[in-house]
Amino acid sequence: MSLYVLKFGGSSVATTPRIEHVAGIIADFVEKGHGVVVVTSAMQGATNRLIELTKAFTDSPISREYDAIISSGEHVAAGLLALALNSRAISAKSLTAWQVPITVSGTYSDASISQVSADKIFEMLSQGIIPVITGFQGISANGDVCTIGRGGSDATACAVANAIHADECLIYTDVDGVYTADPRVVLDAQKLEEVSYNDMIELSSWGAKVLQTKSTQIAKEYNVNLRVLSSFSEGYGTRITNNTKYITNNHIVGIAYNLDLFAVYTSKKEIIPELEPYTAMIKPFSGGFLAPKPMQAEIQSSVPLMMNNLDINIDNNIGTVTVVGQTKIDKAYLHDIEYIIDTEYSQAFIVPFQQTLPLVNKLHEMFFSKN
Repeated sequence: MSLYVLKFGGSSVATTPRIEHVAGIIADFVEKGHGVVVVTSAMQGATNRLIELTKAFTDSPISREYDAIISSGEHVAAGLLALALNSRAISAKSLTAWQVPITVSGTYSDASISQVSADKIFEMLSQGIIPVITGFQGISANGDVCTIGRGGSDATACAVANAIHADECLIYTDVDGVYTADPRVVLDAQKLEEVSYNDMIELSSWGAKVLQTKSTQIAKEYNVNLRVLSSFSEGYGTRITNNTKYITNNHIVGIAYNLDLFAVYTSKKEIIPELEPYTAMIKPFSGGFLAPKPMQAEIQSSVPLMMNNLDINIDNNIGTVTVVGQTKIDKAYLHDIEYIIDTEYSQAFIVPFQQTLPLVNKLHEMFFSKN
């Protein structure tokens, strides 16, 4: 018997028929004699609706209450999925983060998982009960609910898999694996059999939405066997592993893009002290730094001296296109792109917003064309 952690994303549990379908996937594992622990996201759209509710009272909600509100979507999904399993005569119970418990550290809305207690999970498994755990959240040292960033249920699943020494952690989503580019943007994007932890971290951190960056970092740190696959169709999916023998054309793994960043152009090279809380979310480059658009108001309000006293320009009309892999593009080929960010595993380009998707297609054709 193998022990699996199965994580289901928002699209997989978007409706009660989808939840019933997910219960069927879980039932197949049970029928084969496997041990199963489930982690679920909120139903698709639920978190956004909860965020909108907070705006009825304020545009700047208290962080503690904001996290308490937006974490409730996972409670609903976990409870419904447990009901669906019990209706199939499969014993299951929903567990919130405090019931496991899953402890976190750091700030509200961007906390990091510190520890997952395995005792309650193993107790339930020994009794033939499937734990259905709420993703995306944990409990702080002072007992508050803290969320761990959008897509954080992936991180929950990887942390749970590590805590219980699962044979494999399966991330079920609405795509059947990791592709060389977003298949909704590049029609001939190719599914990858394997991706290394490092390359997956780069793809995620530069905008690929298949896996949350924190989840792959956890998987890498603890060598969690991780796989991405679809709850909508059958297939093996894509394996995320430490050492992969799978090598793509020109040692390029894929092309990622991000339309949710803004650029701060400034001649100041070092990160000023007021920006230190945002270091993990900021991407410096030679002309300034990039940051997530949802953080713009908070960052600007935190650094009024920088905004007032430095030669600075903020540009919301940008996108980034990132080539992930060992090969670097000759800058002569990109003569019209001023800002390029080189890392060990990637090369990112800052371009005008409207040029982002055309560049994704151009670079994908350059590296992955079958002709």
